Amino acid sequence: MPTKRVSLPYPPEVETETLAVLEINAENAQQELVGALVRQQEDVARQAELLEAKASRLAVESICGNTDESQDVELYDGSLGVSVEFVRSFSSPVGQLQWLNDLPSRFKAQGESPGNVNGVRWGSGSLISSDLFITAGHCFDRTGGGWERPKRNNATISEAEIATLMKVNFNFQVNAQTKELRVEDSYPVIQLKEFRVGDLDYAIVQLGKNANGEIPGSKFGRLSVAGNDLIAEGATLCVIQHPNGKPKMIEAGPLLSNLNGRISYDSIDTLGGSSGAAVLNGETGEVVGVHTNGGCAAFSGANFGVAIGAIRKFSSTL
Repeated sequence: MPTKRVSLPYPPEVETETLAVLEINAENAQQELVGALVRQQEDVARQAELLEAKASRLAVESICGNTDESQDVELYDGSLGVSVEFVRSFSSPVGQLQWLNDLPSRFKAQGESPGNVNGVRWGSGSLISSDLFITAGHCFDRTGGGWERPKRNNATISEAEIATLMKVNFNFQVNAQTKELRVEDSYPVIQLKEFRVGDLDYAIVQLGKNANGEIPGSKFGRLSVAGNDLIAEGATLCVIQHPNGKPKMIEAGPLLSNLNGRISYDSIDTLGGSSGAAVLNGETGEVVGVHTNGGCAAFSGANFGVAIGAIRKFSSTL
């Protein structure tokens, strides 16, 4: 089975390419050689990411069991362990990270590249204040998942800049009455406030105003962050998410374990794009974790995230 994978969407499949032989002249032989080795290292790392992503796709990783049981939030029938009212009460502050769709115009100078993430629906997360949004740290990593991030001076841009090249979409969900998608409401990411503090896979970003000058919390509310870990095995958890870039979905199931800062669940389906979704206490609706990784396969394994108690030890925001 593949290794447990960060829950980013799958990149487009590409053919593996070998590096061309470099012609190195006498004057800059050492510089060219170093550059060639760096490029080769990056190429090998990316090919490994692509192979791992392909293996995960073939194994249907992070679906726990034979079928995906997640449901659209507004069409939810109450069968997964939490009530319809619970989902109605706690789904609005959940949003979707998406790369901006003008990257080619931003990265067109010599030594620049937009990568292959332009407009990609990327991850999930939740409002925890009027303008602060918690998600997975690896959503802003410079590598991972087989994707190519934007580059400047032939080097991948920083995590802080990566964050500001994204927006958060709220209301991306199916309307229960019309069965059509609602109109999305988007807010720019203006600052990466916390990123992998304590080597934990979480991040907190600040959102700006939408096109109408509104702040997101004034329209969609916020989720409360639990003061302590949920540790009772079998306690009901709920994950509201955007798996595979889909409209907002809900899944729920029992807590498998909460040990050493990892909260695990083996019957809650997640997919690429679920990264950063808040793991909710199924009774109170409080955030008790941040989903980060898929580990489920058809017959074994568990999905997991960072427990809120671990994050609270290092966060200056919570």
